[in-house]
Amino acid sequence: MRRAIEWTEKPGGGEPPVIYRVSLFAGKVAWQRKPKGAEKWETPKILPAAAWTSLLEEMEKRYHRRRARHEDLLLVRSAAAQAPKLP
Repeated sequence: MRRAIEWTEKPGGGEPPVIYRVSLFAGKVAWQRKPKGAEKWETPKILPAAAWTSLLEEMEKRYHRRRARHEDLLLVRSAAAQAPKLP
């Protein structure tokens, strides 16, 4: 199994940073997130548009460095286009 893609988003206003983890397996994009300091990961149903944008940017960077397959990049692009998003 390939490594999961992880990054941290730092919202403003005194909120704790949120850690995102995305796994690509069997043609599906599986999301997990947790606030910094939490013990358990949660699986969100609907994500903010900023999270999808961050995933697309990270996948494109990895693809250009030959760290991600073209099929994975296409999978993330199609999932991002079809997924419901929070504003």
